[in-house]
Order: sequence, then C-alpha cells, then structure tokens
Amino acid sequence: MAGSSSQWLLTTVNAVRELMIGRLQADSLDADSRRDVEMALEELDVMWEEMQGQAELLNRESRRYAEFFDYAPDAYVVTDAGGNIREANNAACELFGATREGLLRRPLGGYLVEADRTGFLSRFVGLLVENVDRGSWEANLQTASGRPIRALFTVRAIPLGKSGVGGLCWLIRPLD
Repeated sequence: MAGSSSQWLLTTVNAVRELMIGRLQADSLDADSRRDVEMALEELDVMWEEMQGQAELLNRESRRYAEFFDYAPDAYVVTDAGGNIREANNAACELFGATREGLLRRPLGGYLVEADRTGFLSRFVGLLVENVDRGSWEANLQTASGRPIRALFTVRAIPLGKSGVGGLCWLIRPLD
C-alpha cells in the first residue's frame, strides 16, 4: 500500500512537472507568468526532495521500531479486535514454542489451557466493549509442546481513532 501510494504521488508530481515545463517551452507566457512558473517548478522540486527525506526518515524509524519489537526481552503479541494474532516478537515465539508463521492469524485464546479460556474471553470482550484501556491477570499458557506455563498477561488497547479499539497489545511474562 505505501509503495503504491508513493508511486502514485511520484507519477502525479512528474505529470505536474512535465505540464509546467511544457508551458515554459511553449513560449506563450509573459515574463511575469514565466517567472511564476519557474519559481513554482523550483518549489515543487524542493518539496519533492523534502518529502523523499521525510519518507526515508519514516522508513528508518519503522525499521528501528520493528527491530525493537522483535528483539524485546519480553514476549509481545498484538491481536486484532477478533483476538487473532497479527504480530508476535521473537520472545513470544520462544515462549509459545512456535514459529512466527505458526502463531499469526490464530486466536490468542487458543493458546490457553481449556480451564482459563472462559476467563480470558470475558476479559478480552470487556476490554473491547467497555473500552477499558488496560488490564492484567494470570492464566496458564499452553505451549506447542503441550507443557502449560503460568503467565502474567498484561494488555493495553490500541485505539482506532474515535470509533473504538483497533486491537490489543499483550505483554506475556512467564511466572514459572
């Protein structure tokens, strides 16, 4: 999406630039209009360079965030509003005993022992429906190897503008 948006913007800027150059080459402008178009063309070039610099800065910051998330010492999982895992860091993969691909798009509640799922679900729904910002509780995590691990789950809602919760960010710390 970001790539297609930037490509669309580049195409638009190039089309405007070509139109302005065409007007300059047509020799149909008076001196004042010609100067105005030349100045606008220079401003367009400066703005485009500044936008490219900002885009590179945003890309660097995004990579830095991704590295911070991936290599954080604690297990972090981000779920969508349906409870399905959208993101999981390396520590979460190690804790769950699963690959990242094995965790993604699966419900987080499915990784709890059966006895803790109802409590998890009621807290999860409470966070979404009652717009509670955060919460913590203990539950037994069911790892891929089948070994249960007692863990502290701390969750914070990820706001979706004014329309509610876009997802949840989970910090999961083993207690064993």
